[in-house]
Amino acid sequence: PLALKGLFDVMRRSRRASQFALAFAVHRMDAHTPVIHQAALLHDMAEMLLWVHAPSLALQIHAAQEADPELRSAEIQRDVLNIELSDLQQALMKTWRLPELLTRVSDDRHTDHPSVRTVLLAVRVARHSAVSWNNPALPDDIEDLCNLLQLSSAAISALLHDIDD
Repeated sequence: PLALKGLFDVMRRSRRASQFALAFAVHRMDAHTPVIHQAALLHDMAEMLLWVHAPSLALQIHAAQEADPELRSAEIQRDVLNIELSDLQQALMKTWRLPELLTRVSDDRHTDHPSVRTVLLAVRVARHSAVSWNNPALPDDIEDLCNLLQLSSAAISALLHDIDD
């Protein structure tokens, strides 16, 4: 039951991230809007697979994050899995021969590209606002969105709440 809840939480967060990414990409008039939407939806695919196929490991990672919220997810993943989920996901996308553009836009290491930043910020906002809009990490996300979308922080906040309603 706990693993199923974990899976559903990731799926809900992924759906929210895809909605944010779609809105951000449309605002930016990105030519690859559908791919950005898909990339955000699939961003946490490796974590979903972990909840399904290795629930005890997923629960171990989750427990470590709950015990120390200051710990970085990537650090816990390396400790438990000997790999970061983002690296595992990139390997799976290449092995499964998913479209190159989708694989590239899903690669968190290329944050210099606006499409990748769009996906990454959508995922961060979805993760940081999953429980409430009072997460201390959200101001940094909003600042980064101001730079990406060329909007004020008040406009970004209004946009985020409009998308999430």
